[in-house]
Amino acid sequence: MSKIILHVDFNSFFASVEQQANPFLRGKAIAITGKRGLKDMKHSIVATASVEAKRLGVKTPMPISEARRICPELILLHGDMRKYSEITKRLLSALKKNSDAVEQFSTDEAFADITSTAQDYFGATIVAQIIRNEIAKSCGKHCTVSIGVGPNKTIAKLASNSVKPNGLTIVQPQDVKAFLDSQPLGDVCGIGKATEKHLENLGISSFGTLRKANKQLLLNEFKTIAGSWLYDIARGISDDHVSEIVEDPKSIGHSYTFPHDLDSDVEIQTNLLALSDRVAYRLRRDGFSAGSISIFVRYSDFSANHAQLQTKEMVQDGLIIYKNAWAMIDKIRDTNKSIRLIGVSTSNLTKSDAPMSLFQKDKKMQRTLKAHDCIAVKFGQESISRASTMNTSFKERASGWHYDHEI
Repeated sequence: MSKIILHVDFNSFFASVEQQANPFLRGKAIAITGKRGLKDMKHSIVATASVEAKRLGVKTPMPISEARRICPELILLHGDMRKYSEITKRLLSALKKNSDAVEQFSTDEAFADITSTAQDYFGATIVAQIIRNEIAKSCGKHCTVSIGVGPNKTIAKLASNSVKPNGLTIVQPQDVKAFLDSQPLGDVCGIGKATEKHLENLGISSFGTLRKANKQLLLNEFKTIAGSWLYDIARGISDDHVSEIVEDPKSIGHSYTFPHDLDSDVEIQTNLLALSDRVAYRLRRDGFSAGSISIFVRYSDFSANHAQLQTKEMVQDGLIIYKNAWAMIDKIRDTNKSIRLIGVSTSNLTKSDAPMSLFQKDKKMQRTLKAHDCIAVKFGQESISRASTMNTSFKERASGWHYDHEI
């Protein structure tokens, strides 16, 4: 049985996430730019435009000045990568529930092998609708996706791109050549502007003419690998392996924007300890020990400080993380300013448990942490905490977005 591959791609990803998070932005022309501050925005480019902005002619990567000329009512927003990362996680989770293997392709798109789940292309249509509904439920109805299904990754991706926004395109093996002949060459992932121009110079401007091209000509003009790929893709032949290789994280941390500014040492220390415990729990849960600790502090006037240190030993204990983090904050902190945000992060990660201590006191603490983790896994991380952090509360935004970010 040939593979059945699904590709899902968010429509106007950054913009639709912002519209989902903020009802005021829905139905309006908005553009996301990567630079903060209005002056910088004016000299930036459009990273993503909403569907409404695209209809008025705003495109990526159009300069902001041109976009504003075309669409004077355009609302500009700087990107929030933590928010987008959260939606990416939810997308991958929805795919993993309904497929055999999942491969993230970029921030807003992914492949899924649904061969066993779907069984056939009728089943693939049902699975695609289930996935669409799951994404709408977990990400919000304004975060729409286009889905393509085909016998390999290239066809599935081309299919998802063929109907936007909110499309669903199924391409069965017997229909691959007809589908390719209806699509522009430049729409295929792997055929960039330079390759497309090169093909045009050879008299090749469609999949039909590419299919008729001599293989040796393609090998001579584009070298072995690219030439072979062009010869195969003209016939709908491409990679159908969905790889689930996941790289280990470079860092594990938490940051939190507080509902009110912090002034007293006690408030800062209590919240810092709670954040440190959350970081430590994730380290232990994922089987990592950390060799570096860093902190980030943002004040009420939006100025900031940060610091980092290397630990003498690999750590997994929230109390140790806290003591080092507080020592850094106490050293660099501007005591004349209130604190709005604190971030604690660990890096230099090693896939290992913390080394067993020779001291009885440390052994007791390690047993306590194991008991803590068992309770947290079974009943949730909020079910157990230190007595000193019981009054700390990391709340969500009213729109559903977390103040409590993983970093």
